Amino acid sequence: MIGLVVITHSGLAEEYLRAAEMIIGAIPKAEAISIDRSFDVAGARELLEEVLERIGSDGAGVLIMTDMFGGTPTNIGVEFLEEGKIEILTGVNLPMILKFSSARLTHNLDELAALLKDYGQQNIMRPAELLKGAGDGITPS
Repeated sequence: MIGLVVITHSGLAEEYLRAAEMIIGAIPKAEAISIDRSFDVAGARELLEEVLERIGSDGAGVLIMTDMFGGTPTNIGVEFLEEGKIEILTGVNLPMILKFSSARLTHNLDELAALLKDYGQQNIMRPAELLKGAGDGITPS
């Protein structure tokens, strides 16, 4: 089963997993790593390596989701990229994590990364745009 590591600045990673598990229940082989000012890069790298070994031990692969491209979490994760084994997506959002839980059962790592990238983008919306013309008087500003 493909594993998941969510790596973000501050406590966002833990909260994303906590929110997802509140909605759909436990997500096996999913872990969070939060990087704050007290972390040094070497320590964060070691922690990620330990987590990757633990949740990737069955050989199915691990997907790393980070909060933003170019940030420390992504820069550390990129060091572990390995085709067919470790993939990274940046710009994590809650719909991506929810979809991950079921989609990992029917997709390989490469397919899963592509699917979740598109899914995450599709779930960024402006409700006013959706409601415009629905006859309710809401007008986008």
